[in-house]
Amino acid sequence: MSSLPGDAIQNILCRLEVKDLLRYRCVSKPWCSLIDDPHFIKIHLQHSKETDSHLSLIRNDPELNAIDVDTLNSSIRLNPFDERDGVEIVACVDGLLILANFIGDMAIWNPSTKKYKKLLASDLNVNPFPDCIVEYGITGFGYDSVNDDYKLFRMIYYFGMDVLSFHKEIRLYSLKNNSWKKIGDFPYESYKTRENGIFVNGTLNWMVSGESTSYESIIIVGFDLATEEYRKISMPEKKDIYGKETFHTNMTHLGGWLCVVCVYSVNDTASRVGIWVMKEYGVKESWTKLAMVMPSSVTGPFDYLSPLVHFKNANQLLFDQSGDKFMLYDLKRNSAKSVTTISALNKCFDSFLCVRSLVKVCGGERGSNGKKAEENGNKRKKQGQQLGERKR
Repeated sequence: MSSLPGDAIQNILCRLEVKDLLRYRCVSKPWCSLIDDPHFIKIHLQHSKETDSHLSLIRNDPELNAIDVDTLNSSIRLNPFDERDGVEIVACVDGLLILANFIGDMAIWNPSTKKYKKLLASDLNVNPFPDCIVEYGITGFGYDSVNDDYKLFRMIYYFGMDVLSFHKEIRLYSLKNNSWKKIGDFPYESYKTRENGIFVNGTLNWMVSGESTSYESIIIVGFDLATEEYRKISMPEKKDIYGKETFHTNMTHLGGWLCVVCVYSVNDTASRVGIWVMKEYGVKESWTKLAMVMPSSVTGPFDYLSPLVHFKNANQLLFDQSGDKFMLYDLKRNSAKSVTTISALNKCFDSFLCVRSLVKVCGGERGSNGKKAEENGNKRKKQGQQLGERKR
């Protein structure tokens, strides 16, 4: 390896697993500097995204478990830094998980590097309106490529005695600056916002219901993390998804695209599931039907399907089927190729696709076992560097 040029070494290392790269930091000072370099970390992350490699499914069932997407037949128990108050996953972007416990504390954690950073408490944790009740809040987490910063969006609703009377507060956290700030108001009826923000193309996206429950009243609201401005995104045309069965919609991200999932049901059992993706973000005409999946002898009946991974090279989709099975769907043949049951896990309705990355959680990060782990890590790093020097 010592005879290879630096670019060739970088090209080789960017294909390796995080766990191996962390060990190879001890090979030499140049290797340690390369692996820790922010530019290399971005190259490694981009290569993993482009090749659909180094992917895990993180499940809260209720303990955190990681399943390697390449095998889908075993899981590894993850051990967050502090589980005394219980933790749940709020969001996952570029290998970074936003975790929250039952008392409102939040942290950013990279399960691959075992590093974490507890977030500063925002003033949203204190109810400023004594006559109101904190009903619930929504969040969103994503990467601002313009400012090279990861940002966390939080909105809390304060409801009064009158159901139509409410107040909301919005804050935006910057990982780079380690600070919260107040931002512009949500421009739509945010108390009807569904779930947490979906990060696509530098933008957080929420599906928002209108005055009625009809499909026509649903809109998508996007928040640009760089400009910190809101925009309206059109849903697929109703004629493209309309059916006689009852159906409900939800939104996710799939292969870098914004994705709308429509589950059509008869007697609480799915009769078909439609998958639409927006191939050019913000362009209504780019909505494309990717698949219409129906129950078969392979899948059996199911309540819902949730798309997790789009393997573009293989033209396949990986689905979570009813929270207890994984189904690999061939888009060309419109058929299920295989179904894998994770029998060791409980039924789980939330699976997060996580790319195993070297992305850092910035200054103040600590090892999963706290300060002692960080100190031991620094000691091992120094010993490894000295060993590498002696070998050379």
